Amino acid sequence: MISTLPEALHLIAAQQEQLHVQRDQLATLTDQVATLEQALHSAQQTIIAQQHQLNQYLDRLYGRRSERFDPNQLCLELIVLQADALARQQTDAGEPLPAAVANEDGDAVPPRPPRKPRQGNGRLPLPAHLERHIIELEVPAAQRLCPLTGAVMEPIGYDDTEQLEYHPGHLSVTVYRRWKYASPDRRAGYVAGIVTAPLPDHPIAKCKAAPGLIAHAVVSKYADHLPWYRQDEIFAREGVRLPRSTLDDWALNTAEAIAPLGQVLKQTVLDTEVLFTDDSPLPLLEKGRGRTHTAYLWVYIRGGPGPALVAFDFTYDRRKQRPLEYLDDYSGYIHADAYSGYDELFRREGIIEVGCWAHARRGFDQALRSRPREASQILVLIGQLYTAERCLRGLPADQRREGRQATVAPIVDRIFAHIEPMYAATTPSEPLHKACVYALNQRQPLHTFLEDGRLEPDNNTAENAIRPLAIGRKNWLFAGSERGGQATALYLSLIQSCKACQVNPWAYFNDILRRIMSHPVRRLRELLPDQWKPLRRDRYGAILID
Repeated sequence: MISTLPEALHLIAAQQEQLHVQRDQLATLTDQVATLEQALHSAQQTIIAQQHQLNQYLDRLYGRRSERFDPNQLCLELIVLQADALARQQTDAGEPLPAAVANEDGDAVPPRPPRKPRQGNGRLPLPAHLERHIIELEVPAAQRLCPLTGAVMEPIGYDDTEQLEYHPGHLSVTVYRRWKYASPDRRAGYVAGIVTAPLPDHPIAKCKAAPGLIAHAVVSKYADHLPWYRQDEIFAREGVRLPRSTLDDWALNTAEAIAPLGQVLKQTVLDTEVLFTDDSPLPLLEKGRGRTHTAYLWVYIRGGPGPALVAFDFTYDRRKQRPLEYLDDYSGYIHADAYSGYDELFRREGIIEVGCWAHARRGFDQALRSRPREASQILVLIGQLYTAERCLRGLPADQRREGRQATVAPIVDRIFAHIEPMYAATTPSEPLHKACVYALNQRQPLHTFLEDGRLEPDNNTAENAIRPLAIGRKNWLFAGSERGGQATALYLSLIQSCKACQVNPWAYFNDILRRIMSHPVRRLRELLPDQWKPLRRDRYGAILID
């Protein structure tokens, strides 16, 4: 008990000193809490980034390849909660439930294009152009007697049952018997020489393979993705030995023979105001080192209104000079992704970059797990953009541009109005932040397609042209040399152009290989798939002269 003033003062001083100590301890603890909160936040961001990487690995191993998104799947829980709360409020107030809920911005969602009718599950008729071999099946004579009268029954018709048959591809030998002529007075000393009928044109001198066989080998590898060793085994089943080295020599020599056609194809592809481009790696075997070097194939596709001719370019590396060298003095619109190697190209005067909404969308699709609500908002809006685009597909360029300004442009503006606050509210390590950065950096290119109805909102045209290369690469693995890489680029160019023009690649190669050696160089444009017209030939490949 305090009885004197000095004791009270001493006690007060002791308590104040204790308060100072506690205040210092509180400040220390507050700093520790702030440090721990910062460490926790950093750890959470690391966990989010690692979880995102883990989800990507799992998706690559077990997930679906499609990026199709239905917002109802992610927002199901939110919708159920909102609907339940709304139902409770309206039930308490005695109001009827609404038939539909408007979107968050109150804007009209573009109507979905009509779906194509599905084909039935019945049997499809066999094509009429196939050759028919009729096998007649008769009722035995003993069964053609009427069981009541014993009279012979009369035929009243027949039933045809068609079955599609397959005969393995068979090889044959074409013998060119060339008659030789000499002067009848040669024994008297009048020697005028011997005249012999010339052989038909062939891209490889003294080659044992006919153009049809070379065309089959090339199409089998670069269209059907069968490497040489598999074709060797297929031919062996027919009793013919064609080593893979022989097949490879035929393909390389033929590619060099038709190389001028590739130059004409390049000039034709670049003779347009709309171009699509992309690149893909191609392993290149390094001679004598037992390993591969990563080379590249660049694809360039001619935009409309004509058929989408395709040209591939083989390069040893991925330097930014490669597209500059190939495009030379080209000017116009170029659809491309945001690869930094194109930056120097887009600085050229006369070249306008067209961004890819498919690439922009992919970032938000990858951020779906870490930030489902924010990412799903952008995915829904991009889905509305593509829905409006499908309604405008097939219209003339002027009408398509007007339709885009009325329906698509407002959607693009809403997308960026959502992205800007998202960017400010995210940290650099988040997948959503990276998706926002990509979209904001590509803001102008992503708006470019609104300027011209000939343009597309994405670069999927080039992506789809690259896909056969990716599939083939998994089968034949690599190019054996730079010469082989250039041959691969040429064959893929012509085959993908044939597909774009609805031309049978084998029929195309079988025809041009028989005539390109004598075809005028100034008229090689006639042999490209969009203008190609086959010459009439007999069953052995000889030209029929009308």
